[in-house]
Amino acid sequence: MAWKTPLRTLLTALALFGLGADVALAPAPAEAHLAKWGSWEVTHRNLMRLFPDADPNAWRIKRYQFSAKEIEQLEKKLGFELYPEDKTPEFYVAHDTDGQFLGVAIFIDPRTKPKILDGSVLTLEIGIGVDARGTINRVAVYDYRGDVRLTKDAFLDQLEGRGLDSEFRMGKDGLVPVAGEDEESQLVANAGYEALLLMKVALGR
Repeated sequence: MAWKTPLRTLLTALALFGLGADVALAPAPAEAHLAKWGSWEVTHRNLMRLFPDADPNAWRIKRYQFSAKEIEQLEKKLGFELYPEDKTPEFYVAHDTDGQFLGVAIFIDPRTKPKILDGSVLTLEIGIGVDARGTINRVAVYDYRGDVRLTKDAFLDQLEGRGLDSEFRMGKDGLVPVAGEDEESQLVANAGYEALLLMKVALGR
């Protein structure tokens, strides 16, 4: 397993993203932070759900440290302050078995205020894969114990193909929330927007 990729190679591939496009209005502000798992085995399994065609042995990790100016820019657009650990994100770069660049993935937990269900904290951990065009390739919700409809393709597929110039507010531009789960549905959409924004600032040059 390789954990690093040359910056020039990565940025050349990411030039295909088109991440310099105008950015649409952000969704409603909702504090969030990046999600991590304690083992590579779990992380790898979750990554493969985002890019099933990726070479399982060719994932690369690109670490980045936002500058003070970039943090200010991100916080203004997101509407909340970044957690200290989120100022040095990890992006996971996918290639297929022929070495072709597929895209970049990141994990986000869009809820920082605890929500209790049946006496325990209800987590909402989301993976977002962004393809070479700079649009959302796939979204996955992991180990969610709430309304199972929030984890299904019928809901998540609405975010596929959206870029930073797209709408991410539930009830707008064809985005339909899960009935009775308006807040959770919006948090998933927020994660998609945040993933695209973080990648633009960190990798879109």
